Amino acid sequence: MRTSYLLSLPLFLFTSCATITRGVHEKLSVLSEPSGANVMLSSGEKGVTPAKFVKSRRGDSFTVTVSKPGYIPQSVKVESEASATGGAAMAGNAVLGGLVGIGVDAASGAYNSLYPNPVSVHLVPRGKSAAAEENSAERVSRKETAQTKPKPSPSPRASSTKLEFPIAKSVPGKPGYVFSPFDTSGRYVDVSGYTSGSKVKDPWTDKIFIVP
Repeated sequence: MRTSYLLSLPLFLFTSCATITRGVHEKLSVLSEPSGANVMLSSGEKGVTPAKFVKSRRGDSFTVTVSKPGYIPQSVKVESEASATGGAAMAGNAVLGGLVGIGVDAASGAYNSLYPNPVSVHLVPRGKSAAAEENSAERVSRKETAQTKPKPSPSPRASSTKLEFPIAKSVPGKPGYVFSPFDTSGRYVDVSGYTSGSKVKDPWTDKIFIVP
């Protein structure tokens, strides 16, 4: 019986090579610049950077959220993946422990690793983001102001030129005839054929007036 026990002992030791050397848990480090930021894992754990958490090598993916007052929070997804180190341990286990050892490591997740590890984030101050938004809003405001800027009004000289000649009054009931603004007798002036705004000479005073 003792002989049988001793013969089975090496097999027992080697059938879980990676599980023994690497373990089924891994320390996850979370770093931030600046440090002293709050860390929240979607799995419930909390800490302050620089922080470390003991997580299972084989498990569901989770999210690490790093936040600090005055800075924009950042989130990083951490996943469990097969690693080169775990693969090497599994290869050795295949030699020493056979299929049984590989099965033990696969079940325990001993040849997996967490990625990324460490989780390192650079927090961006909210002030910079707000300043950038403010500058952008100011540029838009300037552009809108330039687009809606009223056109310059005619110069006083141009206005005075237009008002240099008086406008005649139409004769009621007689289209094409106007009262000359220079004739006190109230005689009619035939302006048929002239468009509105045209300059016409008064036949009695030789002064210019505008057709209404």
